[in-house]
Amino acid sequence: MSGSFWRNLLGSSIKRASSWQPVKQVVVKDAIIADALNNFGYTVAGRLEATALEQLKSLYQSLHNFQNPQGGMFYSLYSHDLVYRKKVHEGIGQILRPIYESLFTNYKSVLNSYIVKVSGPESEFSLHQDSTSLDEMKYSCLSVWIPLQDTDLNNGCMCVVPHSHKMFSPYRDISFPQPFDAISDTVRKYLKPIVLKAGDILLFDNRLVHNSVVNSSGRDRVVVMSGIFPSEAKIIRCYKDTSKANNSIEIIEQKDDFLLTFENFFHDCTCRPETGHSVGFVDWDTSEMSKEMFLSLCSKYGLKESDYELANHLRQAIISEPVKAH
Repeated sequence: MSGSFWRNLLGSSIKRASSWQPVKQVVVKDAIIADALNNFGYTVAGRLEATALEQLKSLYQSLHNFQNPQGGMFYSLYSHDLVYRKKVHEGIGQILRPIYESLFTNYKSVLNSYIVKVSGPESEFSLHQDSTSLDEMKYSCLSVWIPLQDTDLNNGCMCVVPHSHKMFSPYRDISFPQPFDAISDTVRKYLKPIVLKAGDILLFDNRLVHNSVVNSSGRDRVVVMSGIFPSEAKIIRCYKDTSKANNSIEIIEQKDDFLLTFENFFHDCTCRPETGHSVGFVDWDTSEMSKEMFLSLCSKYGLKESDYELANHLRQAIISEPVKAH
């Protein structure tokens, strides 16, 4: 895809929210599940059988052993150990392939990973949207999130802002600020806790604003997460040079193994990736959303403030590497 394609498609100085809406999910077989995803941005699509759940636990226990008394968040995607990342991806994929074949069509699983919330006071994860990873003018992105134990507000369940996958931008990356950073205290008031049983299969749109609360249970909270793409979709990264006073965002196309081989999802993560090839630039309004605009969108979608209390100060530590069990 050439740079002129992107510019001709999008034009210049496009305004977010009023000029873009996500396209419908195409990989989900069940129409009711797909409708829930398109409407709310998330839904539960069944539960794993006990055998698959135990296999995922066994694989996890064979590769991880954390000793972090203050707690923290670990993503297998962040590890520099590419052999480990491949082993996790392939091991989870083998266990979950029959389930994914029953749920999805014309799809590919670009990443299978573990996310661990190690119990302790520094185990909250910040309010965010996942980075753009495919062309959202053509496709909608999808994640599978499966806890290996029951999750609730005590051990750090996921919390989401329903409908928020339709509120912001199809271009997101850690190299430039999120449009709601300045109003995050307001946005957090609309988070809804998602309480799940072990093995529940949560599907959610990557654009959904979400976070996870502190794990104070005394035990690690372990989740399997997969990234599901339409089979023909290319992996991309967005990058914005914030030292330049313009709205240009570079689109960098990557190989299908990018999420398994790129080493800088944690270290030097705001730098322009050296892998892949540039397919051009888009102009998109990256200015901050006002509190008034956000509240107007909440009213449009019928959102009410949550009735649970959040901590006043975020304490977030990142654990970048697994400690392999003996």
